[in-house]
Amino acid sequence: MKKKVYAYLHTHWDREWYRNKEDFNIRLLKVLDTVIDELKNNKAPFFYLDGQTVALLDYLKYRAEKKEEIKQLIQENKLAIGPYFASIDSYLVNFATMLKNLDLGLKISKEFNQKDFIGYMSDIFGISNSAFRALFYKKIDKALIWRGTNPEKINNICDFKFDEIKTTWLIQGYFNDLFNNENNIKNPENIELWLDKINKFSNKNLLLPIGADHLGILKDANKKIEKINSKLKKYEIILTSPFEYFKNTSYENKAQEKEFLDNSNTYILSGCWSSRIYQKTKNALLQNKLSRIIEPLNFYTGANYQKNIDFAYSTLIKCHAHDGICGCSLDSVHRAIDSRQEKVENILNSLELNLIGDFKKKYKIKDKSINSIGLFNLSNSENLNIVKIKAPYILENSQIISKKEAFPDEILYNEYQIPITEQITPIYEQLVEVKNSSKLSFQTLAIKKPTKKTKISEKTIENEFVKLSVKNQKIEIENKKTNEKVFLKLTDIKDDGDCYNSSPIGIEKNLELIKTKIIENGIIRSILRLYFKNNVELDVILDNKNEFLKFNSTINNKKKNHKIQIVFVLNENINKTIAQDAYGIIERNIDYNYKIQDFMPAKRPTELKTNTLPMQSFVSFKNNSILTKGLNSYEIYQNELKICLLRAVGTISNPKNKTRAIPAGPNLETLEAQCLFQTKQEFAFVFGNYKKAFNTLDIFFENYLALDGDFEKNINIEFDTINKNSYIYCINDKKKVVYDYSK
Repeated sequence: MKKKVYAYLHTHWDREWYRNKEDFNIRLLKVLDTVIDELKNNKAPFFYLDGQTVALLDYLKYRAEKKEEIKQLIQENKLAIGPYFASIDSYLVNFATMLKNLDLGLKISKEFNQKDFIGYMSDIFGISNSAFRALFYKKIDKALIWRGTNPEKINNICDFKFDEIKTTWLIQGYFNDLFNNENNIKNPENIELWLDKINKFSNKNLLLPIGADHLGILKDANKKIEKINSKLKKYEIILTSPFEYFKNTSYENKAQEKEFLDNSNTYILSGCWSSRIYQKTKNALLQNKLSRIIEPLNFYTGANYQKNIDFAYSTLIKCHAHDGICGCSLDSVHRAIDSRQEKVENILNSLELNLIGDFKKKYKIKDKSINSIGLFNLSNSENLNIVKIKAPYILENSQIISKKEAFPDEILYNEYQIPITEQITPIYEQLVEVKNSSKLSFQTLAIKKPTKKTKISEKTIENEFVKLSVKNQKIEIENKKTNEKVFLKLTDIKDDGDCYNSSPIGIEKNLELIKTKIIENGIIRSILRLYFKNNVELDVILDNKNEFLKFNSTINNKKKNHKIQIVFVLNENINKTIAQDAYGIIERNIDYNYKIQDFMPAKRPTELKTNTLPMQSFVSFKNNSILTKGLNSYEIYQNELKICLLRAVGTISNPKNKTRAIPAGPNLETLEAQCLFQTKQEFAFVFGNYKKAFNTLDIFFENYLALDGDFEKNINIEFDTINKNSYIYCINDKKKVVYDYSK
């Protein structure tokens, strides 16, 4: 008997990539116009629209008259959409936006009559555990994947369960355009050979996608498949949907892995974690403010801005569509992303102003209070005792850190006032110390008189917990409680890679430390600035009471094709890391003696293995932790952990890249990916494991809002409590999304 091949017609739709969105929109009109005609005229039984709804919305923007036809085709199970709003890379976005992506996609899909869903991750660059957790949260029990899967890790069978989710690995990927060659239809030997490759890891049935990137539907598919079937010797192709494959397939096999990051079988394209870091940094800050400050504040205060928040989410998620947040598109595409990010930032700033304004109108009893503040502690931390606050006056026992001329917030959020020039006044950004505030609470807190515990000199900065010292080009961080030490350096190396893959060339050079300077020596906070060659500055920031050192880097980049990294050096090799995933943590064993330069150039068709790995906001190693805001990758070699601060490259895909044998995209110039401008990054170091990192994370991200004025004492705002060793990621479906890291 011939083996059954369940085949489905599809297109993989990058919203914007090597062409801008409007170019792809015109192509989308042509593609979907033909899809609708073929389905209506029964020339094809089914078409799968790439698991995302944003392409459909883009189409209907110009073809609104097709809406009812599309709803009917979905009702008849001839067309499938969703569950995602946009196809995203699961290592570069947080869990809140993963869930909101599914929320938006499911809502739109159901409005168009879609009832069943597959977590379709056919082309994302490695698949995190969090991607599956998000599907589990939304009760989606099926997934299709490709990149990152090693057959040995799934017992050499493509159908398996990842936790409770039925998952099928697309053995030859989603890119199958053999059927558009008329010669293959007349003489389908090539198709038979292709099916043999899929059969190698298949069980009872085969699954075959028919389509490719931005490719139109196979015309007259029913007739063409009938003709091919008459000549196939071992297989029978059944044109249907992937849903039918899931119904007729057993999923007894269990995955051994907790993520799919193996590039021995397919490219992972790890350079996308460090391309255009400036956008990843902005994305991290916007995601955090949206999910950890604005949405919880709206929820807990009973405000009425959820539609504004949802619009901000949808705008931000459009930036997440790969290859967008991956940093692998035309400069014009990334300028559009800059514009969307700016729009989201404006929305969030306005929401913050008005949420706080509405709250003040309701609960504020005195405009000015110099010895107390109101504090929304929206963090998971009980150790929030130093906070920033902006006020049009100077608070008692505060440290002023900046001053600017502006309108007071009370004027800006009052719809019965029109700001006039004469109302512009100095606004002081200040640091104040308060007693430890309860997590997830609003409290009126007295400002404490600080006792200076930070010491600073031209070569050292320290408090009772930690000390950084500079001596003879050597930077040392010391745990003052245990005497543990970690060393710090900045390195620069030539990079002949591209947006998809780093290709380090030559010797990694240490950046020369030129001088140091005290920038701030305050009663609460101090800052020591380190000046390096190549226009790099590193501010070391330490508060009286915090156990972590915060670093702000500024790079005025003048060079092309190179990579600058911050390097943490231990006295022993690093054989294991625990990184924060979008949800929870992921533990990884490290081959610390592996060095990619030793294996270059890559042999066709491989992508070289790498010790560069993704993280969300922190990585822990040997009882040390590094926290970042949008620095999404780390690299290990022997006793060094490196985090990329800047990677400057000039093309989407360099055909001569020595770490990848086959181009991952077109060789188109991306001058702006060279980052020939000033970029700023924030990261922190703390002695302690991943639990310490979780406890430090919200303080580092400043997940609170401090309000000037005097407030009612008994404000009835109920914040849910959580276990001591749990971390709240966001509010979703009016419930907390919590990870318990005590287990």
